[in-house]
This record gives sequence, C-alpha cells and structure tokens, in this order.
Amino acid sequence: FQFGWGSIIPDMYIGYLMAVVGELIAYFGLTPLVAWIGRRRTMMLMYGGAACCYLLAIPNVNLDAASGWTLESVSCLVGVVFVSAAFSGIYLWSAELAPTSHRGFVFGANSSAARVGSFLGPFIFLNLAQKLPKAAPLGGLAGLMVLCCVSCFLLVETGYKDI
Repeated sequence: FQFGWGSIIPDMYIGYLMAVVGELIAYFGLTPLVAWIGRRRTMMLMYGGAACCYLLAIPNVNLDAASGWTLESVSCLVGVVFVSAAFSGIYLWSAELAPTSHRGFVFGANSSAARVGSFLGPFIFLNLAQKLPKAAPLGGLAGLMVLCCVSCFLLVETGYKDI
C-alpha cells in the first residue's frame, strides 16, 4: 500500500518517516499558531501553503541526481505538513461552530469527506497520470486549495469570542 509514495520519494521508508515527522510538526505546531494569529488566518495560511506546494511539485527539477530527490518529492513532504494542519484546523473549527446536538453528525461528515479524499487522491494520481500531464491534477488541487482559502475568509472567527 504505497499510495503513490514509491513513485515520488526515492526511499519509501525515509519518505514515510519524514511524513510522520511532518504530521507531528503539523499537529503540535497548529495549536500555538491558532492561539497567535487566530483560526481564520491560520487556515488561510495552511491552504495557501498547500497550494504553493502543489504548484512547486509541477516542474521536473532534480535536487540531487545521486540520491534521486526532486523538487516534487520535497514539496510533497512539505505539503504533508500543510494538509495535516489544515485537516486538524477544520476539525477544531467544526467543533467550535457546530452546536452540541449536531456535533457528532458534523464530525462524521468531516471524517467521511476525508476518507473519500484519501482514496480519491491515489486514484487520481496513479490512474490519470498516464493520460494527463502532471500539471493537470496538481494544478487542479492547487485551485481547490485556493478555493478553500477564499472560503475560509467567509467563515466566522471563533477565537476569543463567545459563540
């Protein structure tokens, strides 16, 4: 179950280890960032960072020819931090915005949407990669991240306020 990491990262085990470290950075770094600049700005920063990582993954640039690391592999590992932090931020935000009577349904809907995205991502990149250029799915995901960034601007800032 590589989910496409084997084609992006030269050493799959090092890639998974770095992705786990990135997830830890995202989860432990999100809380102080939310307390410092607020939920709305944090989420816009996370979605904007993910969009930049998707766009950086498009060109074919070899960073180290001997080891096989490319700009795509490094930007994907950095993108893990932004995407994981965005998921955690949305989870936090939905807990604050949803009334107690609806909170279980909202968490279930969030987890279901995340699960659909987790199996559509490898499908898009592994099956459509032979038919489309690499820029099409990555550009599409970057466009979705920009759309999420703009939609975060429309949500309520819940920090330091009674809801």
